[in-house]
Amino acid sequence: MPPKHPATSPAMSPSVAKKTRKSLTLEAKLDIIHRQERGEKTNSIARHHGLTPSTVSTIFKSTDSIKKAEYVDL
Repeated sequence: MPPKHPATSPAMSPSVAKKTRKSLTLEAKLDIIHRQERGEKTNSIARHHGLTPSTVSTIFKSTDSIKKAEYVDL
């Protein structure tokens, strides 16, 4: 019986571009945290920085370690 799916998947297709990772500066992360603390919506912050809302949420979840890095960087 032949296989149900072709050997190559759409993810392996050469026409599908691979996303590159974007590293954010400490200042950008702190800006995201300050905006969130002031009550700005996650979607608004994400659009401002060109990120996805889940990325903004992840940054906000790691607020403590980012703020510690701010003081170490001084």
